[in-house]
Amino acid sequence: MHSPKQKSILKIIIFILFVFIVIAIRIEFRLNTLYKNIESTTITDRNNETVLILPNERDNYSTFATSTPPLFIELLKKSEDKYFYYHLGINPVGTIELLLSKIGIGRRKSASTIDQQLTKILFENETKRNVLNKTVESFSALIIDIFKSKDNILLYYTNTAYFGNHIQGLKTASKAYFNTSPEKLTTEEILQLLSTLSNPSYNNPANETNIGRSKTLAVKLGIDIVEEKFIGSNIVNENLKTFQSILKNFEIEHYISSLNTNNKEIKLVIDLKLNNDIKSIIKSTLPSLSDRDAHNMAVIVIKLPENEILSLVGSPDPKSNDFGQQINMLNEPRQVASTIKPFVYAKAFEMGARPYSLIDDTEYKYTTYEGQVFYLRNYDSQYHGRITAAYALDNSINIPAVKTLDFIGVDNFASFLEKLGYMDSKKVHDFEMGVALGTIDMTPTELAHYYTIFPNQGNLSPLHLFSETKFNKDLFSQETKQVIRPEYTQLVTKILSNRYLAIDQFGYKSNLNLQLDNYALKTGTSDNYRDSWVMGFTPDFLVGVWVGNADQTSTKNLSGQSGAGEIWSRIMELMTHTTYNKKIPFSFDKIRSVTDSNDSAYGLSGDDIEKAKNLFINNK
Repeated sequence: MHSPKQKSILKIIIFILFVFIVIAIRIEFRLNTLYKNIESTTITDRNNETVLILPNERDNYSTFATSTPPLFIELLKKSEDKYFYYHLGINPVGTIELLLSKIGIGRRKSASTIDQQLTKILFENETKRNVLNKTVESFSALIIDIFKSKDNILLYYTNTAYFGNHIQGLKTASKAYFNTSPEKLTTEEILQLLSTLSNPSYNNPANETNIGRSKTLAVKLGIDIVEEKFIGSNIVNENLKTFQSILKNFEIEHYISSLNTNNKEIKLVIDLKLNNDIKSIIKSTLPSLSDRDAHNMAVIVIKLPENEILSLVGSPDPKSNDFGQQINMLNEPRQVASTIKPFVYAKAFEMGARPYSLIDDTEYKYTTYEGQVFYLRNYDSQYHGRITAAYALDNSINIPAVKTLDFIGVDNFASFLEKLGYMDSKKVHDFEMGVALGTIDMTPTELAHYYTIFPNQGNLSPLHLFSETKFNKDLFSQETKQVIRPEYTQLVTKILSNRYLAIDQFGYKSNLNLQLDNYALKTGTSDNYRDSWVMGFTPDFLVGVWVGNADQTSTKNLSGQSGAGEIWSRIMELMTHTTYNKKIPFSFDKIRSVTDSNDSAYGLSGDDIEKAKNLFINNK
């Protein structure tokens, strides 16, 4: 039997133990939360290449590893905590030595264990050194040692240790400073990182002092080194620039910022290598376009039929302060010019017109609802007489396009655009017949998306930027729908893929004439040469290019062909040498050849050829 006094003592012990356990669990939970918050969100491409790293809550960058190389662990223990495997988070020997040094016995400067350094990092106490903080760190170090294995503690530490330049963690530091992985670090590179820990802001490998301190550390640890294997600050700084290039990607950041997620890893369907190759093309063409006062451009590449975004480039140089290059032009509305015409003719075909329908390209006076009178003219200021709709579309002739919209009716065309997703019907009605000339505006991303109905047989599917379906639905909520029947998009595609029919407008020699059998395109040039467009596609991919100026100023007579066409043709050539080029032919299974004395064109089975041919003539 226990005496009452013994029972009381036992109760007190149990109570203290209970309080300790509760506090320990709360501290453990808190430390785990702080640890998880340090990991940055990493965005990778379809091939698992890093596209973007987002800063953590501390404005640092940390990509966590799942293990730590044995050599790094060995040298870390020698350097920072040689009794690591023998203490419970606090080194009593080191603590006593430190206390003795305070009264002049010995020269111990610190008794901090790896466990204590870890808690200091997690609590962000690196610069707040006082008795209270040190006490909390010591108690927390004990808790960590109780709850976690030694190997796990080392992993936590190496994932969170600060290495200067907003870099946290061994994996991130290895990539940023030496462009390698932790497993491939040399002894000398490990020493350069270890010597950083005592003063990361000034001793990191990007500074000239780092190698000298690393050599001193090698002597202290008794390690043989090869001096030539140390990486100089000049090389480190180049590596650091390369690393910093993946810390910003304003095209992708636009979409990431819209996501509501705590995911630390987000995968895109972007192809980073392709995207960088396209940036190189843009960079090489920029001087010639700048000579003609064009300083901004945007490119989007879409994999078909999935509508996966392979490339997004919204500026030739987002870091530049010149010419509004910090504006992402992919998301800026611009006048679409003649790129609207395929949609006009597609709707007309749905209403009974055909590529062989005849249209008078003669002087045309148009009176608006408000009574204003306009005399329309073509791009080349010439009239071509009676021509087919196919010839008018392929050569981008204005007057037939306006007459075609007049045949459709503005209300009908506004409804068609709404089915695509263009909701500004007021603007369509305001511009009336001018809409056929592309007076409305869309962003390059929107226009490219709408164009996918032609290679995708009249279906409009949502764009895909993320491999995870939920994220795509959050940003691109539109469901797949058939906007127009496939036979009408096939008629348009047949016209746009006929480069011989477009010779009168674009010539025999043109950068738009490619060594491909299965591509179609449409150019566009807005008023006063402010916007230069090319939208082109194969059954496998679509490439959309816009060139102009962010401030809406005019270029020097830069047309769709001479401006956007220069970039577009080179990207198309690049695409033909990628795995995305499956060389799938266009499907024209729903249309048939129609031959008469005036033209050889295409229509549908069951057409009243004479009626369709003279539809516009009889509709005056």
